[in-house]
Amino acid sequence: AVRLAFMLLIAVVVAAAMKIVGVLLIVSLLIIPAATARRFAGSPEHMAILAALIGCIAVAGGLVASLAWDTPAGPTIVVAATVLFFLALAAPPRGVGRRA
Repeated sequence: AVRLAFMLLIAVVVAAAMKIVGVLLIVSLLIIPAATARRFAGSPEHMAILAALIGCIAVAGGLVASLAWDTPAGPTIVVAATVLFFLALAAPPRGVGRRA
């Protein structure tokens, strides 16, 4: 029952956020931070925490860059998240995505 409630809550939040900030930003902030965190996390719980932190860093960096370069905030946040993802690819993998 709790799992169903959380799934419904996520669906409502995503649906509301899509109307507010747009599909590109929502999809990007759901996928890119999780993909970035997967390289460093040892467990799904650790991955969720890291993904939230990476998402916050991407939003803060994107907003600062948007103000500095006078660009639209949404796409700049996506670019910041993508930059973090590619920086993570350069780092050695640790965690659930590691190969033996």
